[in-house]
Order: sequence, then structure tokens, then C-alpha cells
Amino acid sequence: MSGSSQKSGSTPGPASDARQEESAHRAARDFYGSLEDHLKARSELLGLETREAGEILARKAALGIAAVALAFLAYALLLTAAVSLLGRWLASIWPGVLGGSGWQLAAIIAALLHLLLACLLFNKLKRKPVPRLFEFTRAEFRKDREWLKPTQNPPGSESDSSP
Repeated sequence: MSGSSQKSGSTPGPASDARQEESAHRAARDFYGSLEDHLKARSELLGLETREAGEILARKAALGIAAVALAFLAYALLLTAAVSLLGRWLASIWPGVLGGSGWQLAAIIAALLHLLLACLLFNKLKRKPVPRLFEFTRAEFRKDREWLKPTQNPPGSESDSSP
């Protein structure tokens, strides 16, 4: 009905304005309700994915810890066997000199080698990396800082034309 009154050139009445306003409010409520539902669904999905990622990372961490523990155990057993065999070999070379304590000499040699390797690795850690980390990102941040820095002279002054 209101469509026919508009065709004839008459202006819409106050009842028509109230209906349009009510429909606009209803559309806004529906929109915000839908937006709220959408955001709730997204947050639930994010929560599910976060829990799933946490479980995956926990499994990987547990496997990593187990692998490191087993590798350390294997290394310790190999080192023990190497010290024992090297001690027997040293005792067979100098039977009277070492007096059956060849394994102690082998353990000292192994310990000194490990200490030397550890010192070399610590020195390598102390050195600064050759390429600076995040070099390009820092350069971009410097450019952004320069670009955002307020100019000392007001805009349009003569010193603005200099590079």
C-alpha cells in the first residue's frame, strides 16, 4: 500500500517512517546477532585448533625429550666402552708402567677432549654472528621511524625542498 502512495507523488506518512525505522533497528539487531554468532564460532574454532596444536606440540616435545635422553644414554654407554677398551689397550702396551690403571688414563684423555670441544663451542657462541639478525627488518623500521618523525620546519618552508 505504501508503494502506491509513493507512486502518486505523496510523501510517506509518520507510520511509514516508524515502520522503516523499526525494520532498520531489526536489521541492525539481526546483523549484530549474526556478527556475535560468527565471532563465537570463530573463537570456538580457534580454541579447538589451539588445543589440538598444543597436544601435537606436547607429543613432539615428549618424543624429543625421550630421543635426547636415549641419545645421551647411548653416548654414555659408547664412551664407557671406549674408555674401557682404550684402557685395556694402553695397559697392554705399557704393562709395567700403568699397573692396571689404563682405564683411568683413557678416562682422563676422553675428559680432556670433551673439555677442549666444549671450550671451542663456548668461544663460537660468544662471537657475534656475521650477518646481523633481522638486518632488513631493522632497516625498514629505521626508515619507518624517519618517515614518521615530525619535521622540524613547518610544511612549505624552504628547507623542505632539500633531500
